[in-house]
Amino acid sequence: MLRTLVLCLSVFVVIGAKNVRPVELMADPCQCVPHQMCIDNDFAVDGQGLLDIRIDGECEDPDHICCDNVIEPPVPPAVQSLFSSCGFETPIQPRILGEQIIIFGEVPWTTAILRRDAERKLNIFKCGSSLIHPQVVLTAAHCVFGYDIKTLSVRAGEVDAEDTTEALPHQEHKVKEVVIHKNFNPNSLRNDIALVILSDPFMLSGNVRVVCLPTQQLNLISTSCRASGWGSDSFKNGKHSSKLKKIDLPLISRSKCLFQLRQTRLGPFFSLHRSFICAGGERGADTCTGDGGSPLVCPIEGHSDRFVQMGIVSWGIGCGNESPGVYVNVNLFASWIDEQLMKRQFDTTVYKYK
Repeated sequence: MLRTLVLCLSVFVVIGAKNVRPVELMADPCQCVPHQMCIDNDFAVDGQGLLDIRIDGECEDPDHICCDNVIEPPVPPAVQSLFSSCGFETPIQPRILGEQIIIFGEVPWTTAILRRDAERKLNIFKCGSSLIHPQVVLTAAHCVFGYDIKTLSVRAGEVDAEDTTEALPHQEHKVKEVVIHKNFNPNSLRNDIALVILSDPFMLSGNVRVVCLPTQQLNLISTSCRASGWGSDSFKNGKHSSKLKKIDLPLISRSKCLFQLRQTRLGPFFSLHRSFICAGGERGADTCTGDGGSPLVCPIEGHSDRFVQMGIVSWGIGCGNESPGVYVNVNLFASWIDEQLMKRQFDTTVYKYK
């Protein structure tokens, strides 16, 4: 899995809408929506999306189609309270893909930051992130540093970018603002944390939920935690994944982490900044290139099915060896996150557990 990333997510460009009719015969204008939200989207049967219709598309976004019969939003506003508690997974539909079992609705807070490539007309996967508020995601600063926010968007609820039959559709919104920690150092990656404010809030549903953030009173069940992302399977010549993956990793002490890191090319005098924590350190179990910005979550004491985000994938020395992965210490930035959200009049209680 991955820490920097250049993965082209599969994009289905649907040019024509079903039952194309002369404009004067259309009683109501169609809506531009993602293809999986259109009830009339029978592209597998009638070739929709595969035919090069000789007219200009009606939708500005090439990932959308013009639809007369739109699926209702994943969760009606009246029942949004069902998903208002942070940190809970909602496994929906077991799916067997080859030999791998993916539970749709696991890690529903894991989101993808995409960059629009105008020349190739593709969304390029840039980094992972996590939903901490319906309109705010948390990520690593190095993922968004130096990019034009007009080219960025965030996708939630995606499990497999190549699967168009998932139980609930993914959602995607453009980026309105990026807030990078003022002490972020792009060379050493100290204070590698950023908030991404979206143009519109996500609709919370079975595959889109908010993760909890730590407090000073936090007690973890154990040091066994979980990372998730779309990253590579090896540091060099690795294959990027179109499927969201997860891996269980142990948190390790600062002293053990520092000892192991000093055995690498970092050398015996390397000092680990307090803005970092460590996890992993076991051969074959690690995050990797492209997982940058993705969440590391741990179960909360008394709630084995509820998770709090302790880290953000930041950096490491190679992937999958005895060298631990290094993560942003989210707990250290709890006050900063609260301050930034309150400044923008967002509710900070949504990511706090009771």
